[in-house]
Amino acid sequence: MRVWFVRVQHLAWWVLGCLTVGIFLGTAGLGVLPVATGPKQGLSGRTIVLDAGHGGIDPGAVSSQGILEKDITLAIAKELERLLSRAAVFVIMVRHGDYDLADSSETHLLNRKRQDLERRVRIAEEARADLYISIHANFFPSPIWSGAQTFYSEQDAAGERLAKSIQAELVKRLGPNRRAAKAGNFRVLRDTSMPAALVEVGFLSNPKEAQLLADPAYQRKVAEAVFAGLYNYCQEETRR
Repeated sequence: MRVWFVRVQHLAWWVLGCLTVGIFLGTAGLGVLPVATGPKQGLSGRTIVLDAGHGGIDPGAVSSQGILEKDITLAIAKELERLLSRAAVFVIMVRHGDYDLADSSETHLLNRKRQDLERRVRIAEEARADLYISIHANFFPSPIWSGAQTFYSEQDAAGERLAKSIQAELVKRLGPNRRAAKAGNFRVLRDTSMPAALVEVGFLSNPKEAQLLADPAYQRKVAEAVFAGLYNYCQEETRR
């Protein structure tokens, strides 16, 4: 009797999640979408790892105004977690606070970074996640560059499709941006066995974009763009 109840309860949450996705995308201008016909035939029911880059003693990039990459990535990851959870996605956050994943006793910075990255990948592998999304912010010596950009491993065809789907929504929803998804040699992309994408949400070296990235309303827009890209990718993969 209890097994039957748990299954019915799971199905109810899944259907609710599908309806939530349709309502969200409908109000976002993509049209109300039909509920999928079974688990993992769309976004709902999947396991997605969200990796907010850096953390703890590793701030990542720092803007001229003192805005820290580690804070931006965590804020956006939390917004994305909220959206995905409402869509009946099982979300695994690599970090929920200001810390890295290395041993507290490790003091050598290079070893600490290597250990941190290895553990981020291990979380996804041990969970047998369906997708892996790493969130970062960009930086360049010149302040003129701007725009979000998504990366994938050149050995990961599904990851390339995922990155292109996310990039299309970032360009569509965040304003003028000629950047395209491209291959990148990042450890979290090379070492993950599931489709993976690394999203550089903008340039902290650009003062205007740095201020936008620090704005909670803009962080929600970034999360919504990534969410829509994930949804579109999962829908397309179902049809393949």
